[in-house]
Order: sequence, then C-alpha cells, then structure tokens
Amino acid sequence: MISKSLPITFTIIKIVNIICVVGHNISMRKFYFLTLLFASICFQKVASAEGTQPVIEEPVVIGVLAYRGAAKTQQRWAPTAKYLSSKIKDYYFVIKPLDHKAMREAIERKQLDFVLTNPGHYVDLEESFGITRLATLKNLRVRRGVKQFAAVIFTLAQNKKIQSLADVKGKSMMAVSRNAFGGFQMAWYEMISQGIDPFSDLDKLVFNGLPQDNIVYAVREGEVDVGTVRADVLYRMAAQEVIRLGEFRILNTKFNPLYPFKHSTKLYPEWPFAKAQHTDDALAKKLTIALLSMKSTEAAAIKGSYIGWNVPADYRAVHDLYFDLKIGPYRHHDTFDFFVSRYSNYIIFVIGIISVLILTIIVLIVFKFKLSNSRNLHKNEILAHKKTLAELSKLSKALEQTDETIIITDDEGLIEYVNPAFERLTGFSLVETVGFTPSILKSEEHDISFYKNVWRTISSGRVYQGIFINRCSDGSLLYEDKTITPLRDDKGKIVHYIATGKDITEQKITAKQHDDHQQQLAHVSRVSMMGEMASSIAHELNQPLAAIANYAQGCVRRMSAPNYNPIQIISALENISVQSKRSGDIIKRMRDFVRKGEPNRASTDINAIIQDSVQLANFDARKRGVYVHLQLQKVMPLVLADEIQIEQVVLNLIRNAFEAMDGNSWTRKELIIHSWYNQQIDMAEVAVWDTGHGISSEQRDNLFDAFFSTKPEGMGMGLSISRSIVESHGGHLSANINQVNGTTFRFSLPVVKTEVQYA
Repeated sequence: MISKSLPITFTIIKIVNIICVVGHNISMRKFYFLTLLFASICFQKVASAEGTQPVIEEPVVIGVLAYRGAAKTQQRWAPTAKYLSSKIKDYYFVIKPLDHKAMREAIERKQLDFVLTNPGHYVDLEESFGITRLATLKNLRVRRGVKQFAAVIFTLAQNKKIQSLADVKGKSMMAVSRNAFGGFQMAWYEMISQGIDPFSDLDKLVFNGLPQDNIVYAVREGEVDVGTVRADVLYRMAAQEVIRLGEFRILNTKFNPLYPFKHSTKLYPEWPFAKAQHTDDALAKKLTIALLSMKSTEAAAIKGSYIGWNVPADYRAVHDLYFDLKIGPYRHHDTFDFFVSRYSNYIIFVIGIISVLILTIIVLIVFKFKLSNSRNLHKNEILAHKKTLAELSKLSKALEQTDETIIITDDEGLIEYVNPAFERLTGFSLVETVGFTPSILKSEEHDISFYKNVWRTISSGRVYQGIFINRCSDGSLLYEDKTITPLRDDKGKIVHYIATGKDITEQKITAKQHDDHQQQLAHVSRVSMMGEMASSIAHELNQPLAAIANYAQGCVRRMSAPNYNPIQIISALENISVQSKRSGDIIKRMRDFVRKGEPNRASTDINAIIQDSVQLANFDARKRGVYVHLQLQKVMPLVLADEIQIEQVVLNLIRNAFEAMDGNSWTRKELIIHSWYNQQIDMAEVAVWDTGHGISSEQRDNLFDAFFSTKPEGMGMGLSISRSIVESHGGHLSANINQVNGTTFRFSLPVVKTEVQYA
C-alpha cells in the first residue's frame, strides 16, 4: 500500500535523479537503494508523527533517451512518471536520462524496467534484448497532435556555397552519433538515396553527442558547414528565443500535411514506450492502460509537450532504413550465412536454372559435334531456327489462350498489355485499357487502405497475393484470386508488374448461397423454438395484462365515485405503467429473438447472452418445475459473436435439458449453467448441465448429425444448427455423459483481445 508520505518519496527521488545526471559512474541499483534508505529514514519521522508506518517499494525505472540533455529530459518526463505513480497503485516510477550507449548497457544489466527512446534505437534494442513496444507517443506540435517526425539537414542561410543537398560534398558536417536515429541515421539514409556517402564524400564528419542543441550552435558559429537534428529541435530553440530560424537554410526541403515543420527526410513513427523483457507483464498492462487513457489536459501531457499516446505504430519503415543501411539488426545482412538464409528459395531456383543450362549446353555441344560431321549443317541450322520460332509461338499462344487474366503494367502502374481472358471476363478491350491504371476495375468493395497495402507491397519488390473484387464494364462484380509480381531489369530496378488472376466468382456466389441457407435454417429453428414455447410465454404475458385490466377497472370505479382521491388514481396508473413495461419487455425479447437479418458480429458479453436466454426460458422452467442456477465467472473476456445466434444456441441447449428432465422422478429437476475463461486455449467456455435421463455413447456419436433425434417427434436439426453456428464463430460444441445422471453440453468461443467484461 502507498502511505501518506508518498509526496515526500517523490521529492526525494526527484532530487536523487537530478544528482544522477552528474554522477553516471555510480551503479543505478546501488544508487536507488541509497535513495530508498534515505527515504525510509524520512518516512519513519513522518510515520512516528502521524502514528502510521509507511511501506516503501523499489521504484520502477524508466530509461529515457536524453537527446536534448539530461536536465531537459528530466524536466519534460518527470511529470509523466508522477502521473503513472498516481494511476498504478503500489508502484513508484522514476525517470533515468541516458544516452544511446548507457541505455544499452543498462538494459543488458536489467537495470531498466521500461524504455522511451527513438524508433531506430528501439528497433536495435528489440533485436538485441527483446524489448516490446506498448504505445507510441503523440507529440504536441504547433497545437496539433503529431504521430510522426523527421529530421532536417541545414546550413547557415548566408552560406551561398551550399544551396542544395548535392552541395554538401566536400564540406564538413556534424551529427549526434552513428547510432542516433533522428540525430544522424535519417539524414544518412536521405543522403545515400541521393548518391552522397557521408563517410566518404564529406571533408569531415563530426559526431558531437547529445544534446542536439549543440549541433545547431556549432553550425551558427561556423564550426561546421552542415548539421542534422530532429526537425522540431530548430523550432523549439526558436520558440525559446535562443536562435532565429532565419539564420538557417533547410536543405532538401519537404512538406507534408501530417507534419507541421519543414523537413529534409522521410517521416517516421514517433518514439515508442517499451517494456524490458524481464518486466512483469501485469505491470506492463496496467502501464499501457494508463498511457492510452491519458487525456491531453493532464499535467504530464502539458509539461511533456504531447497530447497523449496511441496504440503501437508500425515500425516497418524503420526496419527498411536499417536494412538498406546495413546497420542495427541488419548489420550482417551481407554475410554469406545471412544471404543463404534469406534467399534460400531463390538460390535453389538459380541452382535449378544453372543445372538446366549446363545440361542444355552439354546437349548443344554434342548436337554441334554431330552437326559438324554432317553435310546438312546449314539445313539443320535452319530447322533449329524454325523450331525455336515454333517454341516462341507456342509460348505466345499459351499466353493468349490461358483462362487466367493477365495484366502487364509499367513501373508507374500504367497498363501496357491485357490478354484475351481479361477482355472476356471484364468486358474491357485492350484498346480501352492501355495507358490507364487497373483502377478502372475499382468496385468500391475495398477501402483505400487495401489498395495502399497492395501498392506498398509490390513497390517494395515483394509479391502480393490476395482476393480482388473488381467491377466489369457491365457493372457486374468479378472475384479474382490474384498474384502481382514485380519484374526487374538487369540492374535490379523494378520496370514492370505482371498480374495474373483466376476467376473465383462462381465459388464466392456458391459460398454466399450456402451461408444464406444456413441463416435461413437458423431463423426457421428460432421461430419453431419460439412456437414451442408459445403457451408458456402466453401464460407469462397474461399475468401483467390481467394486472393492467384490474388496475384499469379500479380506476374506473374510483373515478365514478363522487369524491374520489386523485392520489389513489395516480398510484393505480403507475402500477399500470409498470405492468405495461413488463409486457413490452417480454414482447421485445421475443421479437429480437425471432427477427431475421444479416449476421452482426461484435464484441459482446457472453454472460449477458446467457442471462437473456434464461429470462426467455424461465417461463417454461416454472411450468415444468425446473430449478435453474447460474454459476457465471465474474470477470469474463468479451467474445466476438452474433448475439442472436449465440442466444439461439444457449436457448436450444436449455430446452433440450428441460425435455430430457420431463418425467424425472428419481431426483430433483435441476439445470446449472457455468461460464469461465480457459486461459490454456484462450477461449470463453459455457457448460449446460442437467439431471435428465442422459444419453448413450452411441447417441453421443450421432447427436450432432442432421435429422438425428432422441425424441420421437423431434426433427433432429437443433443441435446440428447449433454446432454450425458455434463452429462458424471459431468455437467447438460437444456433449458429455454425467457420472450420475444427465448430460453436459459444452461450447467454446474465441475471446476478443484486450477487452474484459466485469459481471
């Protein structure tokens, strides 16, 4: 428990953290031990005065990359540590400013519990030490929330010799370090992409370390010609009036509506908040919830110049940068072992091609040797030439006559060729498509993110395979299983894309018809079930209707009296309203249960579904004399399900149990419904247990077959439909014979990640 002396603890730890900025040589764990020892003495004084004994926990250490210096880092992030301490009971959070090397050493020694650093440093630490990102920072820049950042490459505005990025060759440049993502690597990648190697093409490359502010001062004072820092560093320093933006010229200037500052490089996702591998998962989960629920009005967000945190971003662009620069986890990607492991499939393919070529060469040598002894050498050469032409013609005919659609585009996606199968299936001719992009087939069935993902995949040189829903020239839909392959020239540059597509429209239509048929069967089953329960529900509905009639007649009698009391009339009318609502609730549950519509799966509470099903079945339970008891786990994860379909499954199992207990004279008629979360299989499970006559082993094997029933008048469709519903949700339905009497039906449903419902 956190004592009343908690503010003193934070004050002491804050003082110690400031001292830590100067004393890096002292072991972190020893230093915090001395801190807590000192704090405990202070606590004892406070506790003796207040009559309480505080409990001191070891602080949770958050390592932060101090790219603008330790003091500014502590000033910016200490309120965030205080916020987390207030949100997570029994834990104290402290900030530890570190540079790249010190943070790496601290993680290796397990001296840090959490890490806040730039995305490049995170990717390297993730590969080396298995840290895991929990959230991504959403910075506050120019009154806007910014989830990405970039770097600037800049020089003095008065330096006329450097007007563009190409002019930095032969000049001096200053950066933070070779391992600094925003302080060098982003600029390095941009320079390499424009044919400039900072390690060989510059007169001098100086790594000055943190903070980045010193690089700005060095350029201003003329110590170096060019510098690179995070783009927002220039604007922060200008806002603090320590520099003027007009003093500098930004090279390779870029603009992006998602980022408020001029910049020189690509945009990359903001800093991730990550947990160390040894950090407790439960604590990490609490911290993630606290970060994601932080409001922009929190003191921590205001003092930290950010507006909150997002779910972890996609850092694939950072991996691409590291891969191309051969740094971080990809520093050895050009070694033989890496090459073999990464390109094993291509190597096997190349070896196969080489083997075929060698065999072909041998055959040609032998063939040429024979031709040299032949008087018909010239004639045979002509025949061989004709044979080659025939093979080419055969390949051309295969391309023209294949049933699969083929599209060939240039590197910009403009169509250069379509085959007859494409023309036949889409209705668009070659003349109508050449010079256009494949977007002429766009059907609005895919959102823009789908097409962005396709283009991102193939433009990066990877093969894309997936299902496309295109629109033909006559407006009809065409479903295709499509593969798009980039084609490269001898230099490795992508020059064309070839897309092949197989028509699967008929299969899709057949699958939809099957799904519609299953939905119709389920609807018929629900209507049939409600019909069987009609008498019990009618009896239940008759009670509030009779009460309404009695209260209404009473109102008439009282109002007919000469001096009636209005208060009594109001009381009777209120009772009529209550009974009317009760009747309406019964009718609404019936109407919702039997309605027909498209499946609508959403995150839902399985316990609520069970309780609604029991309310519908309670009418029948009282009529049959069955005792219904619920044993539902209090805390259950949400499931992704169609509420009506799952309610149909539960209600069908309940009614089967009722019918199995009819005529039960040897024991009490009892129905128990359990729910629990099975962590081993990550499923929510439900069991329906009864004291009926039970089933045999032979009946159990055939129980879920269509048209199999243990009841003379039964159709045998209820359990078959129930199993189909459960399996379509990704779960499983089974039956077990109880040891004493009765049967237990049990089904499972996949849970929704990160969501938990409290009963």
